[in-house]
Amino acid sequence: MFERCHSPHEIAHLLRHRYGLPVQLLAGRPMITTGSILGALVMPPDLGRKVLASLDRTYVAPVVADPGERTWTFLVTQPSPANPVDISIRRCLAGHQVTVIPGGRHVLLPSTDSQLGWHWAGEPAPGVLRMPPRSAVINAVHQVTSMRAPAA
Repeated sequence: MFERCHSPHEIAHLLRHRYGLPVQLLAGRPMITTGSILGALVMPPDLGRKVLASLDRTYVAPVVADPGERTWTFLVTQPSPANPVDISIRRCLAGHQVTVIPGGRHVLLPSTDSQLGWHWAGEPAPGVLRMPPRSAVINAVHQVTSMRAPAA
C-alpha cells in the first residue's frame, strides 16, 4: 500500500484520503491525536488478536502494530459525552497489560507495509472512517480474559 509513497506528506495524504483518518505530521511521522472523537487502547499482540477476533463484525477495528509487534493499538470512538474509564476498570485492564490512552496523546500511524516499521495489524476499510466504540473493545477484553464485565 505504501510502496508508491515517497515522502511523509504522501503517506499522510494516503491515510487521510483512503481511510478518513485525521492525520497530522509530527517530526515527519504520520500520527493522530487522541481526544473527544478518537481514542486508543494499547495491549499485547496475543491479547489483541483475540480481542480483534471477538469484536462484532459490524465494527471495523483499525489496529496499529509497532515495529517488532510488541504492542497493538486499537483506534476507537469515544463515548459522547466524553467520560473517563472508571478507575476500577482501568486497574482490571492494567492487569492484562491494557492501557487506555488519555486525550491529547499522539499515536503513530503506519508508514510501511513491513513488520519492521509501524504497520497495520488490522487495516481499516477504505472510505469513511469507522471504528469500534471504546466500550466494545473494553467489553471484548473482558470477554477474552474472562474478566468480570463492569456493571453498567
